[in-house]
Amino acid sequence: MAPPETLLAKKPLEVDKVRRAETLLGHTLAVTEAANHLAETLAPSIAAISTCGPQTISQWKNAVALTAWMHDWGKANDHFQHMLADPSFSQGIRHEAVSLIMVHELESWLTPVWKDLPEWVKCGVLFAVSGHHLKFPDPFADVRHGTRVTLFMGHDGFGTLLQEGASTFGLGPPPNLENKEYSLLTRGDLRRTLFALQRELDVNLTETEKLLIATVKATTMAADLAGSALPSKTDSISEWMNLRLDRTLGVEQIQQIAEGRLDGYKPILFQRQAQETSENTVLIEAGCGSGKTVAAYLWASHRAAGKRLFFCYPTTCTASEGFAGYLHDPEFDALLVHSRAQIDYRLLDNMPEPTHEETDLRQSRLEALETWPFPAVVCTAHTVLGLLENVRRGIYAWPSLARAAFVFDEIHAFSDRLFSYLLRFLHAFRGSPVLLMTATLPPSRRSALQRCCESRGGLKTIHGPVRREEAKRYILATVDVERAWQDARATLADGGKVLWVCNTVARAMKTMEEALRLSLPVEPFHSRYRYKDRLARQRKVIDGFEPDKPAMLAVTTQVAEMSLDLSADLLVTEHAPVPAMIQRLGRLNRFDEVPDEPKEALLIEPENRLPYEEELWQGVGEWITLVCDGTAKAQRELAEAFIAVTSTGTSEVAPALRCEWLDGLWTSLKDKRAIEEGGYAIEVIREEDVQVGSPAEYAIPIPFPKGDAWKDWQRVGRYLVAPQGTIVYDEMRGAKWSNR
Repeated sequence: MAPPETLLAKKPLEVDKVRRAETLLGHTLAVTEAANHLAETLAPSIAAISTCGPQTISQWKNAVALTAWMHDWGKANDHFQHMLADPSFSQGIRHEAVSLIMVHELESWLTPVWKDLPEWVKCGVLFAVSGHHLKFPDPFADVRHGTRVTLFMGHDGFGTLLQEGASTFGLGPPPNLENKEYSLLTRGDLRRTLFALQRELDVNLTETEKLLIATVKATTMAADLAGSALPSKTDSISEWMNLRLDRTLGVEQIQQIAEGRLDGYKPILFQRQAQETSENTVLIEAGCGSGKTVAAYLWASHRAAGKRLFFCYPTTCTASEGFAGYLHDPEFDALLVHSRAQIDYRLLDNMPEPTHEETDLRQSRLEALETWPFPAVVCTAHTVLGLLENVRRGIYAWPSLARAAFVFDEIHAFSDRLFSYLLRFLHAFRGSPVLLMTATLPPSRRSALQRCCESRGGLKTIHGPVRREEAKRYILATVDVERAWQDARATLADGGKVLWVCNTVARAMKTMEEALRLSLPVEPFHSRYRYKDRLARQRKVIDGFEPDKPAMLAVTTQVAEMSLDLSADLLVTEHAPVPAMIQRLGRLNRFDEVPDEPKEALLIEPENRLPYEEELWQGVGEWITLVCDGTAKAQRELAEAFIAVTSTGTSEVAPALRCEWLDGLWTSLKDKRAIEEGGYAIEVIREEDVQVGSPAEYAIPIPFPKGDAWKDWQRVGRYLVAPQGTIVYDEMRGAKWSNR
């Protein structure tokens, strides 16, 4: 391909009218403007996160500026320019790899840039240049289209781009350059050059230097996003960003959330302790219903003042409930972020309306910038911790994450893998304020937290209200199913509420069918519904347990442990890992600080231990023996019994050994590893529902079907389409595979 008249960075919207922002020079200048603004805005936060001094932060800002200048040099090649002119053309190399080659070609001229900077800066700039699209090493490396690529280094447009940097970074005039060809063959000079660069950049870096490099890359990606999206939306990128990124929280704004929930009452001791603590890492360990969330917002009123706040829940359901329950009408904008948030906004009656800013971003097709204007974000833990594996939602939220304080709720519910990423996050973001909350934490996890938080100044533990935690709330007994039904029928006959928790959907459905046979007022709730129906089921159960509502039997699975804010008069639960049973007990006799009398919890032996792994059953039998002794028990006694039976023999969870964001230096890829263990279910859409609504709204999580035929099913986005008739579905009972 002959050199084009103008080097482009993106395909023009109008062929006959190339906009400045679509040219390589115009795009680079837009990204540079965004990068410089982000660097100035985030620098104090980078200093706090990394605990680095002014000199290092100045070097960090320099690295961001250099990366913004160099990041798209590689678009000045014949393959990329040909692709823009003819979308059917398949390029043989990605532009990020070409950018590295060009930096290498100009090594002599660039020497003054690096001479007064530490080694990590050059590494960071080159890693950010190559990795700013999370597609490096080049996916075309083994199967390239074409045999040669021409670098348009002699193009006037590229010379102008070099001159822009020369004046900014104090370099001499750019050298006289000519276009240069590189072989794309397996043994060609391009591959040899990249291998040589990889060896040159294979240096030992400290954990702090890795963090600084990761933040350079994340800041560059955010700047590239802004520099690409904003020129058509605003005359001033800096002004647009300034108006949104400057929104932080004030003390009074956060306190109003807690005060609204307190409803005129004064904070109790542990809530005041949370508000007044100055430690960087705090663990609140308090029973269900004790007021931990109020304590969290009081903590945030001190530790998140002048910052952003990310309130992280383990599941989408708990995130939506937390958002609706605490952020209805605050005096500041707040955002709900998870994979199905837009469905929740539309279908849940208790959700606030989306803000004007959120609506405007979506109408402007700027959803990727959704967290930038919002001082408070309620999300799943995966939104934040996914940053460590280059999940795009976390990367795009970087300008907010860098300036935030974090609350992680229900950390006992994290899988070992997710908990390992939490530990790595705590270690990396050692200057960021973090509050952790749980009802009961295994000793092995407590030990892991204490060890990890040594670099953060230690771990401050605050315990829940003594009076509440020591109140005799439960009488636990092991019974057979016949006795459980007898007590459930008696409670319902008195107008009470019964929560029956099974470990599997199949047993929950069997229990529900028995309740229907007995003509009992039963409502099921589990995970195997279309998402829209699951939301409706959840609200039906929660609303049905209101004190003024008629008797109800809710038959559920593990979703009851976190998704249901309700108080039962009788709990029936299958034996399960101890933390799960303690969480289930938190839905019994829940709301009174000191109840008038304890209420029954009946524990029944399941037919098998599915779906839990065998190691999670450690201490279950001993714990049941300790707490089922015929005497009333308090929340604290349940926790102490758990600690007693698990204080030895459980291995400590270690921080995630490798995270792509921190450890992927030469490589920069997304979706290398999931931060959550693989499950035994897939998400499918019935063929009958494909044309009805949005795929996420109609998706059903369901165990893998037998055989391998499903591997050939069609997809809608990330969802498999289950052929018509393969799933039997009922809005009350949920989904199951057809016997056909």
